[in-house]
Amino acid sequence: MTTTPAPGATPEREPASVPYAEAQHTARPATARLERIGRLEWPQARSVLAGTTCAWADLDGFHVAAAEQLPQHTPLSTHLWAWDQGRCLRLRIDGAHALVAALRPGQDDGEQVRVHIRPGTPWAPDDQQAGPLPTEAHALTFELLELPGPTPATFVRATTP
Repeated sequence: MTTTPAPGATPEREPASVPYAEAQHTARPATARLERIGRLEWPQARSVLAGTTCAWADLDGFHVAAAEQLPQHTPLSTHLWAWDQGRCLRLRIDGAHALVAALRPGQDDGEQVRVHIRPGTPWAPDDQQAGPLPTEAHALTFELLELPGPTPATFVRATTP
């Protein structure tokens, strides 16, 4: 059934077809240690990221790079995710600052939180939501580590190089 828009109104469009079927994923529960690092200026935030692999989207597209290859100035992005063998970091970028938190899955000291771990998928190659995705983004297998509750947050990590 279709409707006729009012004079001057923009007609509604059909949703774009999804080029691939989305799989149904069941989250697996896990415990982790949450560390609130706090609000840092960009140079301090970059130093916390040393030794990690980072992912972020900015006006130039989606990036996956070693922390040492991060821009010297705060990227024009809202979030940056980073990971290494023992931790996942989440940066909420706010101007020249970043709100930084670390999640250490399987660690049992410090503040314990329950997380839901589920597979993550980068955008389809032709999606263009965050600009063109580099080929290496599709070579990775991502996991989302979700903190449920009144202030949910999502951490991201790649599980393959």
